[in-house]
Parts: sequence; C-alpha cells; structure tokens
Amino acid sequence: MSENEQIEIFVDLAGVSRHKMGVDINTAASPANQDFRILLIDDNADASGSMCDLLQLFGYDVRTAANGIEGLAQATEFKPHLILSDIGLPGMDGYQLAPALRQAATGRKVILAALTGYGMSNDRSRAIAAGFDHHMVKPIGADTLLKFVADQHAAY
Repeated sequence: MSENEQIEIFVDLAGVSRHKMGVDINTAASPANQDFRILLIDDNADASGSMCDLLQLFGYDVRTAANGIEGLAQATEFKPHLILSDIGLPGMDGYQLAPALRQAATGRKVILAALTGYGMSNDRSRAIAAGFDHHMVKPIGADTLLKFVADQHAAY
C-alpha cells in the first residue's frame, strides 16, 4: 500500500438485533442524546478514543482528556453531565480529581463514574469516599457502557 492510499471500513448494523447491545440501536442516536454531555478522562488514548467514537456514534456530545489536570479544565469549560474517569491517572489521580470535579461543578449536578482497572472491594469503597457516584471495572463491554450511559441520561 502506498503512503497516499486510504482504507475505508464499514460496519453493517442491519443484521444486529434491535436490542442486542442493551439499547435500541435504531433509536439510540436520537437528537436527545446530543444534549447529554460526557467527559472521558483516561490516559489510555486507545481506550478513550474507542469509547468516545462509540458514544458519539450514539449521538452523545463527548470530549476526552488524558490526565486529571486536563480533565478538570475540560470539566470547567464543557460542563459535562457525566464524567467517566480512570483512577490511575498521571499527576492528579482519580481520587484527587473527584473532589476537585465536584468543587468545579459549583453546585451543578454532575454524575461521576470511576472506570478503572482497580477492582478490589476496598478500591470501590475508596472511589465512593473520594466522591464518585459509581465504580466500574475495566475492561467494560460496549453493551455495558451504552446501557450505563443511557441509564444515567434517563435519570438525569
């Protein structure tokens, strides 16, 4: 393949069951999802990019940040409804970030979810104590992620 050639990949969802991923894929990308802002904070660019692409495919307004400092700045400007954050971040870790995000929200409702490789029961307790509303362990399947986000959106 030469340097200027491009490859296009198409995914045909026509054969996928309407409810295969826990949400109705025929209506999931509704315009209503565009009003739900999500911030992904993760230093793993591949994981963050994949989640971002998936959520945008379903119509959500998504931004990403690669560390806690960048995440805090994005949260202040973007004012997300839902923040999915890793715990093991460089610099400011998720345990330090959660209370800072709460403070930056200045009373505005924001849902904080830890999405982390830290999966022991004391990790969950520590995340909740730091200010996270939810604790989920990576890797997370696309269906689980989409259902979680849809549930948070519906409850917001």
